[in-house]
Amino acid sequence: MYGRAVASARERGRCRERLRCLGDSRLDSESIQREAIAELQRVIGFDRWCWVLADPETLIPLGGVAEHDYGPAVARSLELEYSGVDFVAMDVIARRISPVGSLSGDTGGDLARSPRWDEVLRPVGIGDEAVLACRDALGCWGWIKAYRDRADPGFAQGDLDLLAEVGPGLGSALRRRISGAGGDGIAAPSPPGVIVLDRELRPISQTPGARRWIEALPAAALFAAWGILPAVVYPVAALARSRNASAGAHALERAVDGRWVKIEAAPLEGETGERIAVVLRAAAPNETFELLCRAHALTDREHQVVAALVAGFDTRAITERLVISRHTVQDHLKSVFAKVGVRSRRELLARFSATADST
Repeated sequence: MYGRAVASARERGRCRERLRCLGDSRLDSESIQREAIAELQRVIGFDRWCWVLADPETLIPLGGVAEHDYGPAVARSLELEYSGVDFVAMDVIARRISPVGSLSGDTGGDLARSPRWDEVLRPVGIGDEAVLACRDALGCWGWIKAYRDRADPGFAQGDLDLLAEVGPGLGSALRRRISGAGGDGIAAPSPPGVIVLDRELRPISQTPGARRWIEALPAAALFAAWGILPAVVYPVAALARSRNASAGAHALERAVDGRWVKIEAAPLEGETGERIAVVLRAAAPNETFELLCRAHALTDREHQVVAALVAGFDTRAITERLVISRHTVQDHLKSVFAKVGVRSRRELLARFSATADST
């Protein structure tokens, strides 16, 4: 029962240890997410939830897993959350000193102050919402949203404290698996696709190439069944519509075939209806290079060595370029191999297909 006393110190300790073991396991990202949720449900108590991954640069939510019943309203929920008019927005939580918050806490107990709760969560019987940014020292890699029914008590401070304690470990677990998701990244080249949205972020038209990119994104069939575009489109478009966050109106998403997809949006000039153009295209190698270096926790020097290697420099050229010895180059590469999980330069180059100007 959710109204019971907060989990004991022993229960919290066991929960932290189980989640640590999950993070260190060889399970894939989704398996870890589902196992971790089951553990948190046992200790904290909640029925509905979602856990989405994050673009750590722009703090845009990507694909994920969920068990809730407002699927068709996901588009509206994300639109409200990234329009700067709601509470416990994911990007806001990710930037806070404490990586956790709740609707009841941020609204002072008046959930109706949240347009997202009033329009999306309340109609399906959801009461309080707790949001955790899965954030480690290298960035935010996802968010957990836990929901309690309207008849249940809100999340207590002890519940939020436990989430905050396990957040960094869960963030690191997601980060370490970011480059292993999807397929092998080999697919026929596809031209960019463009979707035009109206002021309410409803699709007006699209180019033929847009459909191919939409179908390549995670959970495409589910979103289509709900009658909406892939979820990542809505926060990107909402930011573009605000006209004050254009630098963050983009995200990198991993397609189901392993390719990296760049989703970016901008308002169309000269349109009285304030339409938004959303472009989906293959991410350039230099756009993914920085993300992969960050995900694998490469040091600045390791970053430089890998950038030189993928730019075509051999060991001798790297030593001259970085003014370090051959032995030091080999030491850095050995460390990189261990972090990335490869055994040769060829495997490393296959993982980091960066351009020569990635430095």
